[in-house]
Amino acid sequence: MSIKRILILFLAAAALLGLAACSASAPAALKVEVKARDIAFDVTTIEAKVGQPVELTYENIGALEHNFVIEDFNVNETVKPGETLTFSFVADEAGAFDYKCNVPGHTEAGMVGTLVVKP
Repeated sequence: MSIKRILILFLAAAALLGLAACSASAPAALKVEVKARDIAFDVTTIEAKVGQPVELTYENIGALEHNFVIEDFNVNETVKPGETLTFSFVADEAGAFDYKCNVPGHTEAGMVGTLVVKP
């Protein structure tokens, strides 16, 4: 076997090992369902890991329009009464982050929660 062929096989094996290492270290997507009813979320704490994709299904079971906002992750999604929306974001920073419905008066009435992102 030629040196060139051995080198190509070595590089291909190294690339495959590198891909396997990257996929093993990335956390699986977190799937969360949150229901909004008039002036309350049914889930007030969500836990994720740094770097974890979060797939959130947001259902509005109330009579009013609601939104789901996490300013630190640029999330701002709105659902009308009876609608369900699924969206994704990556929790790329550790800490505790507020989420809320910022329709006027809703945050003040207690429509808030916390996203806890662990290292």
